Amino acid sequence: MGKFVSSAPVELRAKTLVVALADADTAGGVLSVANPEGVEILITAVIIQVDTVATGACTIDVGVAADGTTSADTLLDGLDVNGATGRFDNINDKGGNGGRDRALAASEYITASKASGTTTGLVGYALIHYRV
Repeated sequence: MGKFVSSAPVELRAKTLVVALADADTAGGVLSVANPEGVEILITAVIIQVDTVATGACTIDVGVAADGTTSADTLLDGLDVNGATGRFDNINDKGGNGGRDRALAASEYITASKASGTTTGLVGYALIHYRV
């Protein structure tokens, strides 16, 4: 009779972070969030809620970065935050380089940075959905 070897099932837990956006034009200035779990996680969705638009033309990039002061556009690329208030996400509004389901290593960050224009006046928050 053969032996059956089994390991314990792995439970993936869905979690959400809510982080305020800042009107700062530096790399990682709009948003900079370190991986909160200390292990690799899977970013499943990033929703940007724009409550007050930037006062002038402005686009932002959101992505996975090695540190909190580096621009990246792997989640949202060139999101217009001057055109309208509302919710925008990395599934429907991802832009050219953005996308869904990005791994975030234990030591990495999610950053949002000015891509063009100025973020002056921008008010809102990000909902970051992930699985551990």
